[in-house]
Amino acid sequence: MLPAPGWVVGAVCTVFAVAGLTLVPPWLGLGWDEVVYVSQYDPRNPAAFFSAPRSRGVSLLAAPVVLVTDSVVALRVWLAAAAAVAMGAAFWPWLRLYPRSGVVPLAAFGYASLWVSLFYAAAAMPNHFTAMAAVGAVGWFLVAVREPVSRSALAGLAAMLAVAGLMRPSDAFWLTAPLGLAGLVVPSWRRVPLLAAVAGGGLAGVAPWLVEAELSYGGVLSRLARASEIQGGTGWTLAVGYVVTALDGPLLCRPCTEDLVRWPALLWPIALVVLVVGGIVGAHRAGRPALGWLPVVVAGSLAFTYLFLVSYTAPRFLQPTYALLMLPAAAGLHDAWTATRPRLRPVLGAGLAVAILGHLLIQGAILTHWVTVHTAARENYARLAEELHAAGLRPPCVLTGDEAIPIAYYAGCASAAASGNNTTHTLEELLAVSRTVPFGLLAKEDGPPEWAADWDALPVGPADDPWSWVVYLPPWSPLSIPE
Repeated sequence: MLPAPGWVVGAVCTVFAVAGLTLVPPWLGLGWDEVVYVSQYDPRNPAAFFSAPRSRGVSLLAAPVVLVTDSVVALRVWLAAAAAVAMGAAFWPWLRLYPRSGVVPLAAFGYASLWVSLFYAAAAMPNHFTAMAAVGAVGWFLVAVREPVSRSALAGLAAMLAVAGLMRPSDAFWLTAPLGLAGLVVPSWRRVPLLAAVAGGGLAGVAPWLVEAELSYGGVLSRLARASEIQGGTGWTLAVGYVVTALDGPLLCRPCTEDLVRWPALLWPIALVVLVVGGIVGAHRAGRPALGWLPVVVAGSLAFTYLFLVSYTAPRFLQPTYALLMLPAAAGLHDAWTATRPRLRPVLGAGLAVAILGHLLIQGAILTHWVTVHTAARENYARLAEELHAAGLRPPCVLTGDEAIPIAYYAGCASAAASGNNTTHTLEELLAVSRTVPFGLLAKEDGPPEWAADWDALPVGPADDPWSWVVYLPPWSPLSIPE
């Protein structure tokens, strides 16, 4: 039987999945990163290059559907259901920490109300699942602290950390480290089973990534170095401003020097900070300070890389941080409500209703904008694939050049690159490949690289701007260029 507020959490999870599939149409084509993850186990298309920072968790999650069908709708429905289950599992331990109160449903609603959460609710991306693993791990850690003999709490903690490692190893490190440190520093928490669950769960999650590093990258250090290189190098970088400007998008801000944030998008993080402070104070007064400070510490740890170590950002990077901060924030709001005199509660309730409605409208407007933008972009991928097919580039074929990874997947081709973050071949190897299969170089308005300057050019852009996209075919290609 569900705890008292458990059914409300279940309802929030269900509405989250339904809203994600409604506000972001389930027929939305796959984005660049989604193509990489989904293609790994797609029997109908060549697997896209899997770069050093990535982990196999999302690919494994998508595999049961991808192995059976190429339906994007079926995949998105599956992922939305998985996202809802993950949310329920994440907030479940917190129902034991906040029994008979509305704190946990409020926290789940707060996270579910964000445009970035809804955009990725049915996406083949790791960030939501990492966020839910973080929420669940901190919850089970605190349950294990309170109930030292609870084997289920230790198992839940280890499982959540393992999921985080499978989904996003770098985030898993910043999740596991503060929990392990807390277990060592706080005397009453210094217990072997608790520390073993933290260490064992974290290691189990990243083990496949570590094994792959040894087999395919020449070792863990080499893979870490390559991952850092792909991310533009990791080092002290004050990226806080980038994170703020990306609160209303874009989905990837690289570089972020010209991005500005519209002021309505700043309202919810300001309110979040105020409520988090209230939640920490309330937890201290209630004699349960860890309920306030531990989620905040772990949230800060998870945000550290994106605030101070990389020179670009994406709204999804902070999903684990937002999800964790919603818990003390919800507690702060709950405390404010209970501390309000009964005769004043209708006024407070009306104010909260207006604030929540305004918040939902703002988040909905941002979400609608980016759904429109990315629907058009992904429809363009499909259109380009049709143009390439008309030009004779059909499987088995290979594409290189601008945005080759997603467009190649849409066209059923393999993708390749002789430079950049997704390098798969040397230039000599790439040219050798071009002599064995139908081969094309995709370029936007800047034109082809020097080594393809004399290749035949076929415009494949839209009717009003056909030269905005060009596919260059090598002179030795058996494909013909229409006159």
